[in-house]
Amino acid sequence: EREIRMIHIEATGGLKKERELAEDVIWFCMDILMPRMKTLCVDLEFCKTLDEGAMGFAFMGEDEKDLIVQVDHRLGRIEGRDKLIETICHEMVHVWQMSTGRMKDTFKGGYKQFWKCKDGKFRNYTKAPYERKPWETEAYRMEGHLTELFKNYEEKV
Repeated sequence: EREIRMIHIEATGGLKKERELAEDVIWFCMDILMPRMKTLCVDLEFCKTLDEGAMGFAFMGEDEKDLIVQVDHRLGRIEGRDKLIETICHEMVHVWQMSTGRMKDTFKGGYKQFWKCKDGKFRNYTKAPYERKPWETEAYRMEGHLTELFKNYEEKV
């Protein structure tokens, strides 16, 4: 008896070929990072993130099973297809971190970001410099490998 997976993945905005690529990358990352995840909603929006100084963002919607990823719609044209894939992989690491409860953000009383440390306690890393935030070091460490795995998988399909 197969358990039902309620996984919803949708990309909006940008070009059709980039939406299709984004959905392929998201499904691939889901299979690699969280193959046993039963319920998850990931909405990727192609929009203008570069204006805010980032190639992409990931944050929680209603709860840890509702994730929103934003990627700049110009990224593929400016930086190329590989960078677009890599950025989506990077943001999917954040989706994995949030959906498994290792990272959480709250908007109560101002935006705050927390990381679940090895001792099981959540610590506030909101004020830490970007490159020292543990979820970023992990995402940068994993993005290249995920990108290579996806490209190898794509060649075989």
